[in-house]
Amino acid sequence: MISLDDPFWEQVKCGYGIRYNPVPALRRLEAARTAKEESEAFAELWDELHHQGDLGIGSYASVPHIVRIGQARAPMTSDFFALIAVIEIERHENENPKMPREFADDYAQALSSIPDLIAKASPLKWDESMIGSTCAALAASKGNRLLARAYLEMTEDNAIPFLREEIGYEP
Repeated sequence: MISLDDPFWEQVKCGYGIRYNPVPALRRLEAARTAKEESEAFAELWDELHHQGDLGIGSYASVPHIVRIGQARAPMTSDFFALIAVIEIERHENENPKMPREFADDYAQALSSIPDLIAKASPLKWDESMIGSTCAALAASKGNRLLARAYLEMTEDNAIPFLREEIGYEP
């Protein structure tokens, strides 16, 4: 994993295809002690690492750090899982850059840690967003991007009409 002190971060491109250094936001995420602080750090990471399906090398290099931070303390918000899932889904789509070999092992190791990260967050009260994002991250980490996308996009509002029509489900 590339150290957060490495000069690599000063030159890396992310979601907008321009240079963006995610280290300050990753450090804020690491220091977060409340769900509000975590959400504020993720707001910047969401804006910069991913833009309308576009990613950059810095997006991939950030995933192992996001997972490392989640391993050090339980994730408090669904953003932990949702951002990882989106990066994994989108890296295979559009014209996003290929995963550089030097990041591939750390990235794969981070994805393989998703089930443990979900277990670490399990004592928390989960809302619809946390359930959907953890399921999406798990599906993405196991290579099922279609199911991961479905979990990210599914809400009670769009699922219930579908289930009523398809299987006669009535809540």
